[in-house]
Amino acid sequence: MQRHFTVPANFEEAIAKALADYKLSLNDSKELAKCVLALSDFFITQPDGQTPWHETWAQVAYLCYYLPLNAARLRAVIGEGEKRGFFQGLEDVYDFGAGLATASLSLSESQNLKYTLIERATEPQRLIEKYFSFFKSQEWIRAIGSSQIKNPKKSLALFSYSLTELSDLPSWAYECEALMIAEPSTQQDGRKLMELRAKLLEKGFHVWAPCTHEGPCPLLTQSKTDWCHDRIHFDAPKWFLSMEEQLPMKNRTLTTSYLLMRKSKPEAIAAARVVGDTLKEKGKDRQMICRGSDREFLAWMHKFKIQQEIPRGTLIEIPEGLQKVSNELRVQQEINIL
Repeated sequence: MQRHFTVPANFEEAIAKALADYKLSLNDSKELAKCVLALSDFFITQPDGQTPWHETWAQVAYLCYYLPLNAARLRAVIGEGEKRGFFQGLEDVYDFGAGLATASLSLSESQNLKYTLIERATEPQRLIEKYFSFFKSQEWIRAIGSSQIKNPKKSLALFSYSLTELSDLPSWAYECEALMIAEPSTQQDGRKLMELRAKLLEKGFHVWAPCTHEGPCPLLTQSKTDWCHDRIHFDAPKWFLSMEEQLPMKNRTLTTSYLLMRKSKPEAIAAARVVGDTLKEKGKDRQMICRGSDREFLAWMHKFKIQQEIPRGTLIEIPEGLQKVSNELRVQQEINIL
């Protein structure tokens, strides 16, 4: 039932080709790890600094580390959108702050759309065009305004780890039919995204995922610390594991906070989404769920001898007639996963 993702073969081949031009291979784990640590240190010491794309070590770090991890996260988000039919009727994608085009690359695996990548640095374009030849139908621009959105009613504004530096969406994004936003799963970025959700609802957008409702977000309104984020499992290839042995960061599971919203309304879905990991407590196990404006938990009382651990991010059916005690729904039968 857990969602597992790895590095697609065509991504791996493209990364290997690019590394060869740096006189490196996927098996040079120590040298690759040095580049990753250098970029990590850069972001720690200069959190508001622009990505140093002109540096070889930054390019290598993105290719061998950040691209595989972020692609896995984004494929999970895209998969949730595809389950709801989120991408149907769209034709154009505007990928803001595209970087190495990870989001558009991942989306192009399953969606035949036209991609416009907005990125100030020129190095990512060179890398993508030279090594990722399977990525077709793309155009690179350095900046964008409303006049460049050709057909707003069929356009998707895509923001992948690019909103964290902005106070709000750029004005042209509000004109698009659809929004796909993925951000780091930190408390600060996650709560900022929940606040943006409320603003977008006021402006006439509708939530397609992860929420199954359009009421106030209970994690925002009923808690000062909670934030919504998804979790998947990352099945790293051997070369990635060897590189990771040289790093303090381990990535067996990956998290992200995301929103999929459109001006058109989705079909109603009678479901809740599991938004928390299992909490082991005395006499019961609990998992937070979201299906409306109340902050709720499923509670498996040990006395009923029902053991069930549902993957975070999963859509479930809530049985009728569950006993509710405070914010807990007491489970006496196995929950149906949709």
